[in-house]
Amino acid sequence: MSEEGEEGSRFTKRTVSLLEAGVAVRIVAFGDSITAGFAVRKGFDHFWMRLLRQRYPKADVTLTNEGVCGDTSFDGLSRLDWSVIAHRPDLVTVNFGINDMYMGFRLEEFKSNLIEITERVIEGSGCGSASGPEILLLSSEPLTTPRFDRIVLSYYQVLEDVAEEMGVGFVDVCGAWMRKVDDGVPLNSLILPGLDHPNEAGYKIIAEELMRFF
Repeated sequence: MSEEGEEGSRFTKRTVSLLEAGVAVRIVAFGDSITAGFAVRKGFDHFWMRLLRQRYPKADVTLTNEGVCGDTSFDGLSRLDWSVIAHRPDLVTVNFGINDMYMGFRLEEFKSNLIEITERVIEGSGCGSASGPEILLLSSEPLTTPRFDRIVLSYYQVLEDVAEEMGVGFVDVCGAWMRKVDDGVPLNSLILPGLDHPNEAGYKIIAEELMRFF
């Protein structure tokens, strides 16, 4: 494992040990349409599960996708109990931000919601660990409209800040996409035509970035 992978895996150490041992692992992917896999046959959860099973052949893993198109962090809070906590997960990915930006919610509101989501997941999920489920906060892809792209970066920074403050992992999806773009991959080749949503090639990047934590 690379140094970057070792750094990321400190946030998923318990989950990795379960995957290695073949013990049942419950994962919940929680978020908006980026998590849901809007308008594609295979979202990041499909590609991520395939990569996890390749790396951990003994893995007994179940992933529940609780992404809802159009959701903001406020919507996420309102359904947290039945969408996440009721599943008693070992690991939760959290991905909000773009819709909060489009709705004009203040960064302070977004941060407060993320902190509450993180705290409630840790305290309420009862996964069998005293420290609660492991949590990864994800940014999303860069946007093709320059004005909105500049604004949404502030929301992605909040995700990173909250992850650091709460001691959970931050998955820099936007940074991973931009590295591909810097390597010569056209941004439009990763996005559905006319939509600021990933196509399957874009979702593969998200899955690959998640694997840096495993």
